[in-house]
Amino acid sequence: MRTIKSLGVIGGFLALLFLGLFFVNWLLIILSLPLIIILLLSVISFHDEKLNIDVKRKISKEKVYENDEINIFLEIENKGKKINFLEIYDELPKKMKITKGSNYISLSLDRNEKIKLNYSASSKIRGHFRVGPLKLRVNDSFNLFYREEIIENESYVMVLPYLEELKNVPFKTLPQINQGNLLAKNAGIDSEFYGIRKYYPGDSFKNINWKTLARFRNLMVNEFHIERKIEVIIIIDSRQIESMGSISKNPLEYNIKAAGSLATFFLNRRDRVGVIAYGNKEGKLKWIYPESGKKQLYKILEELVKIQAEGEYNFHSMINQASIHMLPKKSVIFFISSLQNDETISEGIEKLIRLGFNTLVLSPSSVDLEFSLHENDEIDEITYRILGFDRKNNISKIQKTGALVIDWNPSLPLIVPLEEVRAFQMRR
Repeated sequence: MRTIKSLGVIGGFLALLFLGLFFVNWLLIILSLPLIIILLLSVISFHDEKLNIDVKRKISKEKVYENDEINIFLEIENKGKKINFLEIYDELPKKMKITKGSNYISLSLDRNEKIKLNYSASSKIRGHFRVGPLKLRVNDSFNLFYREEIIENESYVMVLPYLEELKNVPFKTLPQINQGNLLAKNAGIDSEFYGIRKYYPGDSFKNINWKTLARFRNLMVNEFHIERKIEVIIIIDSRQIESMGSISKNPLEYNIKAAGSLATFFLNRRDRVGVIAYGNKEGKLKWIYPESGKKQLYKILEELVKIQAEGEYNFHSMINQASIHMLPKKSVIFFISSLQNDETISEGIEKLIRLGFNTLVLSPSSVDLEFSLHENDEIDEITYRILGFDRKNNISKIQKTGALVIDWNPSLPLIVPLEEVRAFQMRR
C-alpha cells in the first residue's frame, strides 16, 4: 500500500515532468529525475514477501484487581529473510493504560534473529480484556510503501473489582436469626475464648487450662463461644440508572466494589454468601446460590466483573420473584443501591422485614458523586440541594420500615460510614 508521502512524490514527479514537457524546460525535467529514482529505490528495497514471524506472548497474571499491574512479555523471531524496516505494535484495549515500557517498537530484523518486547499495563475499570493481536508493518527505505499483517496471538486478562478490607460490619441481628457467625452468650466448643470452668469426667484433655492447674492446683477446662454460620444475600441494583456518571465513577461501579468487599468479609468468616443482581428488562435475575469458601469468593468476583447496567426492573417486583425461591429463611440481606428512580424500594424493604429478614441498605450517594465529578465546574447549588432533599426523603421512607440505611459518600472509603453506624449503635 502507498503512504501519503508516496502520493506526494508521484504527484511531484508527474507535475515537474508535465510542466517541463509543456514549456519545453529541461531544468524541470531534470528536477523530476531524483523523484523517480527515489520511487524506484523504494520499490526495490520494499519487502514484498509474506512475513514469516513467530510470536510468543506471556502475561504475568490472568486475574488482577483494578489498578494492579500485569507484565506482558513478547518474544519475536524472524524465520524469513531480513526485514530492513519493521514496526511492531501489540494492541491493548482502550480501558488499559501502559505503566512501564512500550507496546510499540520499530527496528530491522535479520533472518533467525530474536527480539524481546516487555511492558506493563493496568486498568482502572473491571472487565474482561484481550491483549493483542500483534500488528506488523513493513516499510521501504523512504517510507513510501507499506504492508501490514496481523498475527492472531491474543491473551486474556480478567480485571476484578477493587476490594476494600473490612474488619467488621455492624448490624443488629433479629432475635429469630439463629444462624450466624455471631458470638453467642452461651458456652460451647469453638475457636474464641469464653471462660473457664471446673473439669468434669469426659471433658477433652486438650481443653485443660494448665496454667490454672499449676497455680491453684485445681483442674479447670477452657470454654469457647459457640460460633454459628449465617447466610448473607447481597442484592445489587444494576438498573440502567445506576450507570449515570463517568465510566469509572458511577453508582454501579461502587455497588459492585461494595458487594465484593462485603462478600469477602463474610466468606472470610466462613459464612455462606449469595448474590442477586437485578435490572434486566425481562426481569431475569443474576443469581449466585449461597455457598462458603474461597471457591465461592472467586465465583462471585468473576460474576461481578460481568454485570452491566441495563433495564428498569423495580425492586418490589424483584423481591416478589426472589423471596419465593432465592432467599433462604432468616438470612441477612444487604441491598446496595443509589435509591434512584424507584418508588417501590421502601415497599420491597418493608416486605423483607415482614418476612423476617434482617435487612441493611447500603447506598452510594449519587448526589455526592455528581459533586465530585463537577467540582471544578460552575455548580447550580439549588439543583443539588433539591437532589439532596429528594435523596433524604427516600432514605427516610426506608428507615421507617425498620431497616438500617447507610448513606455512603463514594469519595470516602466504605469503612468510614460503617464505623459511624457502629458508633451510633453503641450510643443507643
